[in-house]
Amino acid sequence: MRQLVQLQKQADEFKALNTEMIFVFREEKSGVDGLKKIMDGTKTDFTLTLDLDKQSTNVYSTKEMTFDNFVIDRKGIVQAIIDGTLRDRATADELLKVLRKIEG
Repeated sequence: MRQLVQLQKQADEFKALNTEMIFVFREEKSGVDGLKKIMDGTKTDFTLTLDLDKQSTNVYSTKEMTFDNFVIDRKGIVQAIIDGTLRDRATADELLKVLRKIEG
């Protein structure tokens, strides 16, 4: 949740780059109720989704406990992968740097 709070602080910068932030939770055992608590607790505008069965996210994160961030362009092409761990995840500055490069 710390990453989500930090990214939310720079939400206007992401919006200015026409970015849609989507967060996929694979370990939120409380399901939709858990996502609602996260949304309320972080006051996020970002889209939060669930993939508890890991059917879609296994294509991207094949290892257990990976917290990578994927930057995907308008054509659906992965432009960057920023590795993450449970405690060390991509920062807003890292993501914004990649997004600015894509926007050119």
